[in-house]
Amino acid sequence: MTVTLAQLKAFERIARLGSFHAAAKHIGITQPSISQRIRELEATLGVALFTRNGPRVAMTAEGHALIEYAERVLGAADDVVTRFRSRDPLLGLLRLGVNESFALICLPDLMRRLEQRYSKPKISVMVGDTGVVSGLLNNHQLDLAVVSQPNVGAHIRQIPVGQHELAWIAGRGFDTGSGPLAPAQIAGHHLICSPQSARLYATMTSWFANAGVTPERVSICNSLSVTIRMVLSGLAVGMLPVRILAAELERGDAVRVPVTTPIPAHRVSLCYQIADFGPNLQAVVDLTRDLIVEHRLFR
Repeated sequence: MTVTLAQLKAFERIARLGSFHAAAKHIGITQPSISQRIRELEATLGVALFTRNGPRVAMTAEGHALIEYAERVLGAADDVVTRFRSRDPLLGLLRLGVNESFALICLPDLMRRLEQRYSKPKISVMVGDTGVVSGLLNNHQLDLAVVSQPNVGAHIRQIPVGQHELAWIAGRGFDTGSGPLAPAQIAGHHLICSPQSARLYATMTSWFANAGVTPERVSICNSLSVTIRMVLSGLAVGMLPVRILAAELERGDAVRVPVTTPIPAHRVSLCYQIADFGPNLQAVVDLTRDLIVEHRLFR
């Protein structure tokens, strides 16, 4: 036997109204029906929930212990109904997907402003590459995402928000020589890149393939933050977004390696589930776009 919402609702109403008769009238069922629900609930839990004194009832110790659980479950059930009838993710769990560039530069501000605008919002954040975030969008597991060159279905709307400028980046002591380096020269260095699911990986391999060159040594790291640390320490050279290294480049802690062949920028889009679109999601879309512009994240 399992506990049902109908049983918990009957228990909660009796506890609050003080009698089976009042609870039955409030719910809209007969008194024998509500009594049956309580008998079934007590049998499932193996405890008595009420003591009876004429028409009035009082909760037992076990009843007092159950009421908090009952209210929590019933509240969650109400939230589910409200969320899906309204199709508004801000009334439930807002599921965000972002690339690491947005996460490192804009995400703290986005979370702070959502806290200011909405009452105790519940937010889940997935930081991932193009393949991971696109897959989650396609499977309806994200409400909104910032993603580079997304590969998504027709149920996802894409709003262009700029281009991600890329460059070969090395640590402070890297010798760029007398001029721009050709792909064959870059290929001779220890390189580090994102996994195959990432758009950066595809861009890097295409860049070398178009020049007829195969890199000698490529290490893979699924964290852009760790990749940057590896590059700054001089352990490897990486194809990276320029914006997230702006401060290091300005200080001279990182070097932008000049190359003979330009690296194509990544088109970045703000994506969301069309079926969930409404005023609140529109507000989050607008807020996200404003932060991208404010932080000059993409060009």
